[in-house]
Amino acid sequence: MLPVTMIVPVVKDIIKDRLLGSNWEVAYFTSVPMLGSFLFSPIAGIISDKFQNRKYFIALFCFIDAFLFYLLTIVTDMKSFLIIRFFEGAAHIFIIGLLLSAAADRENDPINNRYYGKGVLMGITGMFLSLGGAFGLPLGILGRNNPLLPFYVGSGILVFIGLSTLVLLKDRGIHKESKFKLSDLKFAILENPFLFVPFMFNFIDRFTVGFIISSFSLHLRETLTFHPGVVGVFLGLVLFPMSLLSYPSAVISRKTGILPLVLCGSLLYGIFLGLSGTTNSYWVLFTFLLICGIGAGVMFVPSMMLASKMSKPGLTATTMSAFTGIGSLGFMLGPIVSVQMQTIFETNLPKDYSFGALSFFFGCLEIILVLITIPFFKTILKKLNHIDTERDKITLANQSPVL
Repeated sequence: MLPVTMIVPVVKDIIKDRLLGSNWEVAYFTSVPMLGSFLFSPIAGIISDKFQNRKYFIALFCFIDAFLFYLLTIVTDMKSFLIIRFFEGAAHIFIIGLLLSAAADRENDPINNRYYGKGVLMGITGMFLSLGGAFGLPLGILGRNNPLLPFYVGSGILVFIGLSTLVLLKDRGIHKESKFKLSDLKFAILENPFLFVPFMFNFIDRFTVGFIISSFSLHLRETLTFHPGVVGVFLGLVLFPMSLLSYPSAVISRKTGILPLVLCGSLLYGIFLGLSGTTNSYWVLFTFLLICGIGAGVMFVPSMMLASKMSKPGLTATTMSAFTGIGSLGFMLGPIVSVQMQTIFETNLPKDYSFGALSFFFGCLEIILVLITIPFFKTILKKLNHIDTERDKITLANQSPVL
């Protein structure tokens, strides 16, 4: 997460100053890689499940992503820049989606008593994903004098991750399917339509993040006149609590269940995201974003665990890649919708109220999704219990007798 977040504070410098783009190009810069992620995420999961391998695909696409990051520092025209950015997003989803799948493989494997059903690995994974984002944003200060420097550093980090993967990562707990069919994914969704619940939460979560790193980031730079380092710190207020609360929320979910944390965290996140655009006060904004981050931390890992637990045995990577892919779609649309809605609000509302209305628009999406999900609460819990029972039966049937 470090490479993709440390470039956020210098987006204005790269797009608007270096390449002479507009707010729309800033939105495209954020959205285009998410389009690549959305289109290639099912391919990542399907290929990985078919070949029963995570390790070599993760390493390969780390090296490809590193090369694409370096290319972004060379091109000087907007069209080529956005094309490369598209393929960078496609490469990155292989890395993130399959790393999540590797963690889910072990956590959903009943043979592995150390991790099975405990939420430990998903908690740790979520913690480091958000921690990487939280540290990456303040590292945008590297670009204060040279906005290309975060791209160079990001490229080097990806090479390091690729080498580490080859040395350290081992594929374990992958459910083996003798014949993999794409129709199996369609059947899994038809069999369990509640898969759409974690998918929709991830879509809206990432949709709102698209607003945060585009229109909200520009609001901090241009309206509040924060420099890149301060912008990184303020945006990091959302991600630091996520990293600190990821593991505790996974542990707490053993007692409370997964879904209550998803609902409560999303509600808190939505309320304070809406409020964050209504103030220009340094410390009030600091507080709102911090509480917003606490809400995100409460629901972030449980939403991943919900998708993981609802996946059909043998389709873990496909499900988790679809989960990250639908999030990428939200991330892709968020900045574009954000810029469009900002134009509408600025045209029809007084200047002092337009950005507050924009933030409330995005915050209310989270709140509405929570309200829609509540009536299905008990039905979703029953489905989770049924899937856990089915997974246990399949694993026990495939175990060899102990000699």
